[in-house]
Amino acid sequence: MKKLIPFFLLVILFYSCKKENDNIIWERSLGQGNAFFIEATQDSGMLSCGTLAGKPYLVKFNMAKSIETDFTSDREGLFSSAWSDTSGFIAAGSSKGKMVLARIDKNGYKVWDTTIIASFYLDITSILDEGNGKFLAVGSASPDSAAIIETNILFVRFDTAGQISKNWESSESGFVSANNASADMSGNIYLPLTRKFGTKKPKASIAKYNKDLYKLWETELYNNPDFTAVSYDAFADGTGNVYVTGRMEATNMSGTLNNSFLASLSRTGEVKWKKYIENSNSGSSVIADDSEGLIMLNRNCFIIRKVNANDGSDDGIIRMYSQCDSYTTDAFGSDMNISYDGNFLAAGSLGGNFYIALKSSQ
Repeated sequence: MKKLIPFFLLVILFYSCKKENDNIIWERSLGQGNAFFIEATQDSGMLSCGTLAGKPYLVKFNMAKSIETDFTSDREGLFSSAWSDTSGFIAAGSSKGKMVLARIDKNGYKVWDTTIIASFYLDITSILDEGNGKFLAVGSASPDSAAIIETNILFVRFDTAGQISKNWESSESGFVSANNASADMSGNIYLPLTRKFGTKKPKASIAKYNKDLYKLWETELYNNPDFTAVSYDAFADGTGNVYVTGRMEATNMSGTLNNSFLASLSRTGEVKWKKYIENSNSGSSVIADDSEGLIMLNRNCFIIRKVNANDGSDDGIIRMYSQCDSYTTDAFGSDMNISYDGNFLAAGSLGGNFYIALKSSQ
């Protein structure tokens, strides 16, 4: 005969399990894959994209958090960036080393898609809205694929009809990755760069380009030549400040350890401050919001940090899971944003699945 668990123990068990994610307002897992991008939409919904079952995937949720539109490409690969308006979506990513650009209507049907071949193996693409139906796509190798010897950065300008007006590769030497491009209100472009020359360790930096794709400056982020450093995301606010996050190795008593970092730069590329935010982690996303201030997402366990923009000091930590070991977790955050009601949108993977969540900002 099976033993029955007393009712009061069931209540305790329920609340102890619930406590691990009691600040998550809403979450959704959509199957094997990874969500690389998330943003709030103008109609108070949310837009995310990534890879699902090995295919580029895009999903739009309405204000009630029900799926309004979704689209799965017939290619292999992923979508790493997206844009939307009332008529539909633009998505960008990669397939078998080529850049992928796609237009999807509001009902989830493909209007057009295209692949663009670069001289190197391309993993990720960011798209920037340049206004008037025109976009800039920035494609590169992943910053985590530095074993590749030679790469470049691919810039493609195109419009909502799929017409390409510019297709240009930068002239780089060695390995370079430009992960998650950002732009300011003047049309300047900021690329969080990872560079590697020969057998040396990868270095983290950030570069600023003008709207004509001329590089204005590039700043290294105090790399220790004995350790690996990687840049993952950049954000330019409306006052001329630029922020970049990623990971840098350091040593402790148990050996080499990853630390997430966050740095602030002026519009001329001068480093104002740099902080190591979280042990055994990587900074995967950074944003600055009028109401919430400067916020960064640490990849392992979706750990969110509020940071004082003036000096980089800690303004508070928000954990998605109260019990989560960043050394052994299967919860990985790729991107974050702010929802229409001021809470945090987070995208990534949980247990190997495409995962998005709405997290309380308190």
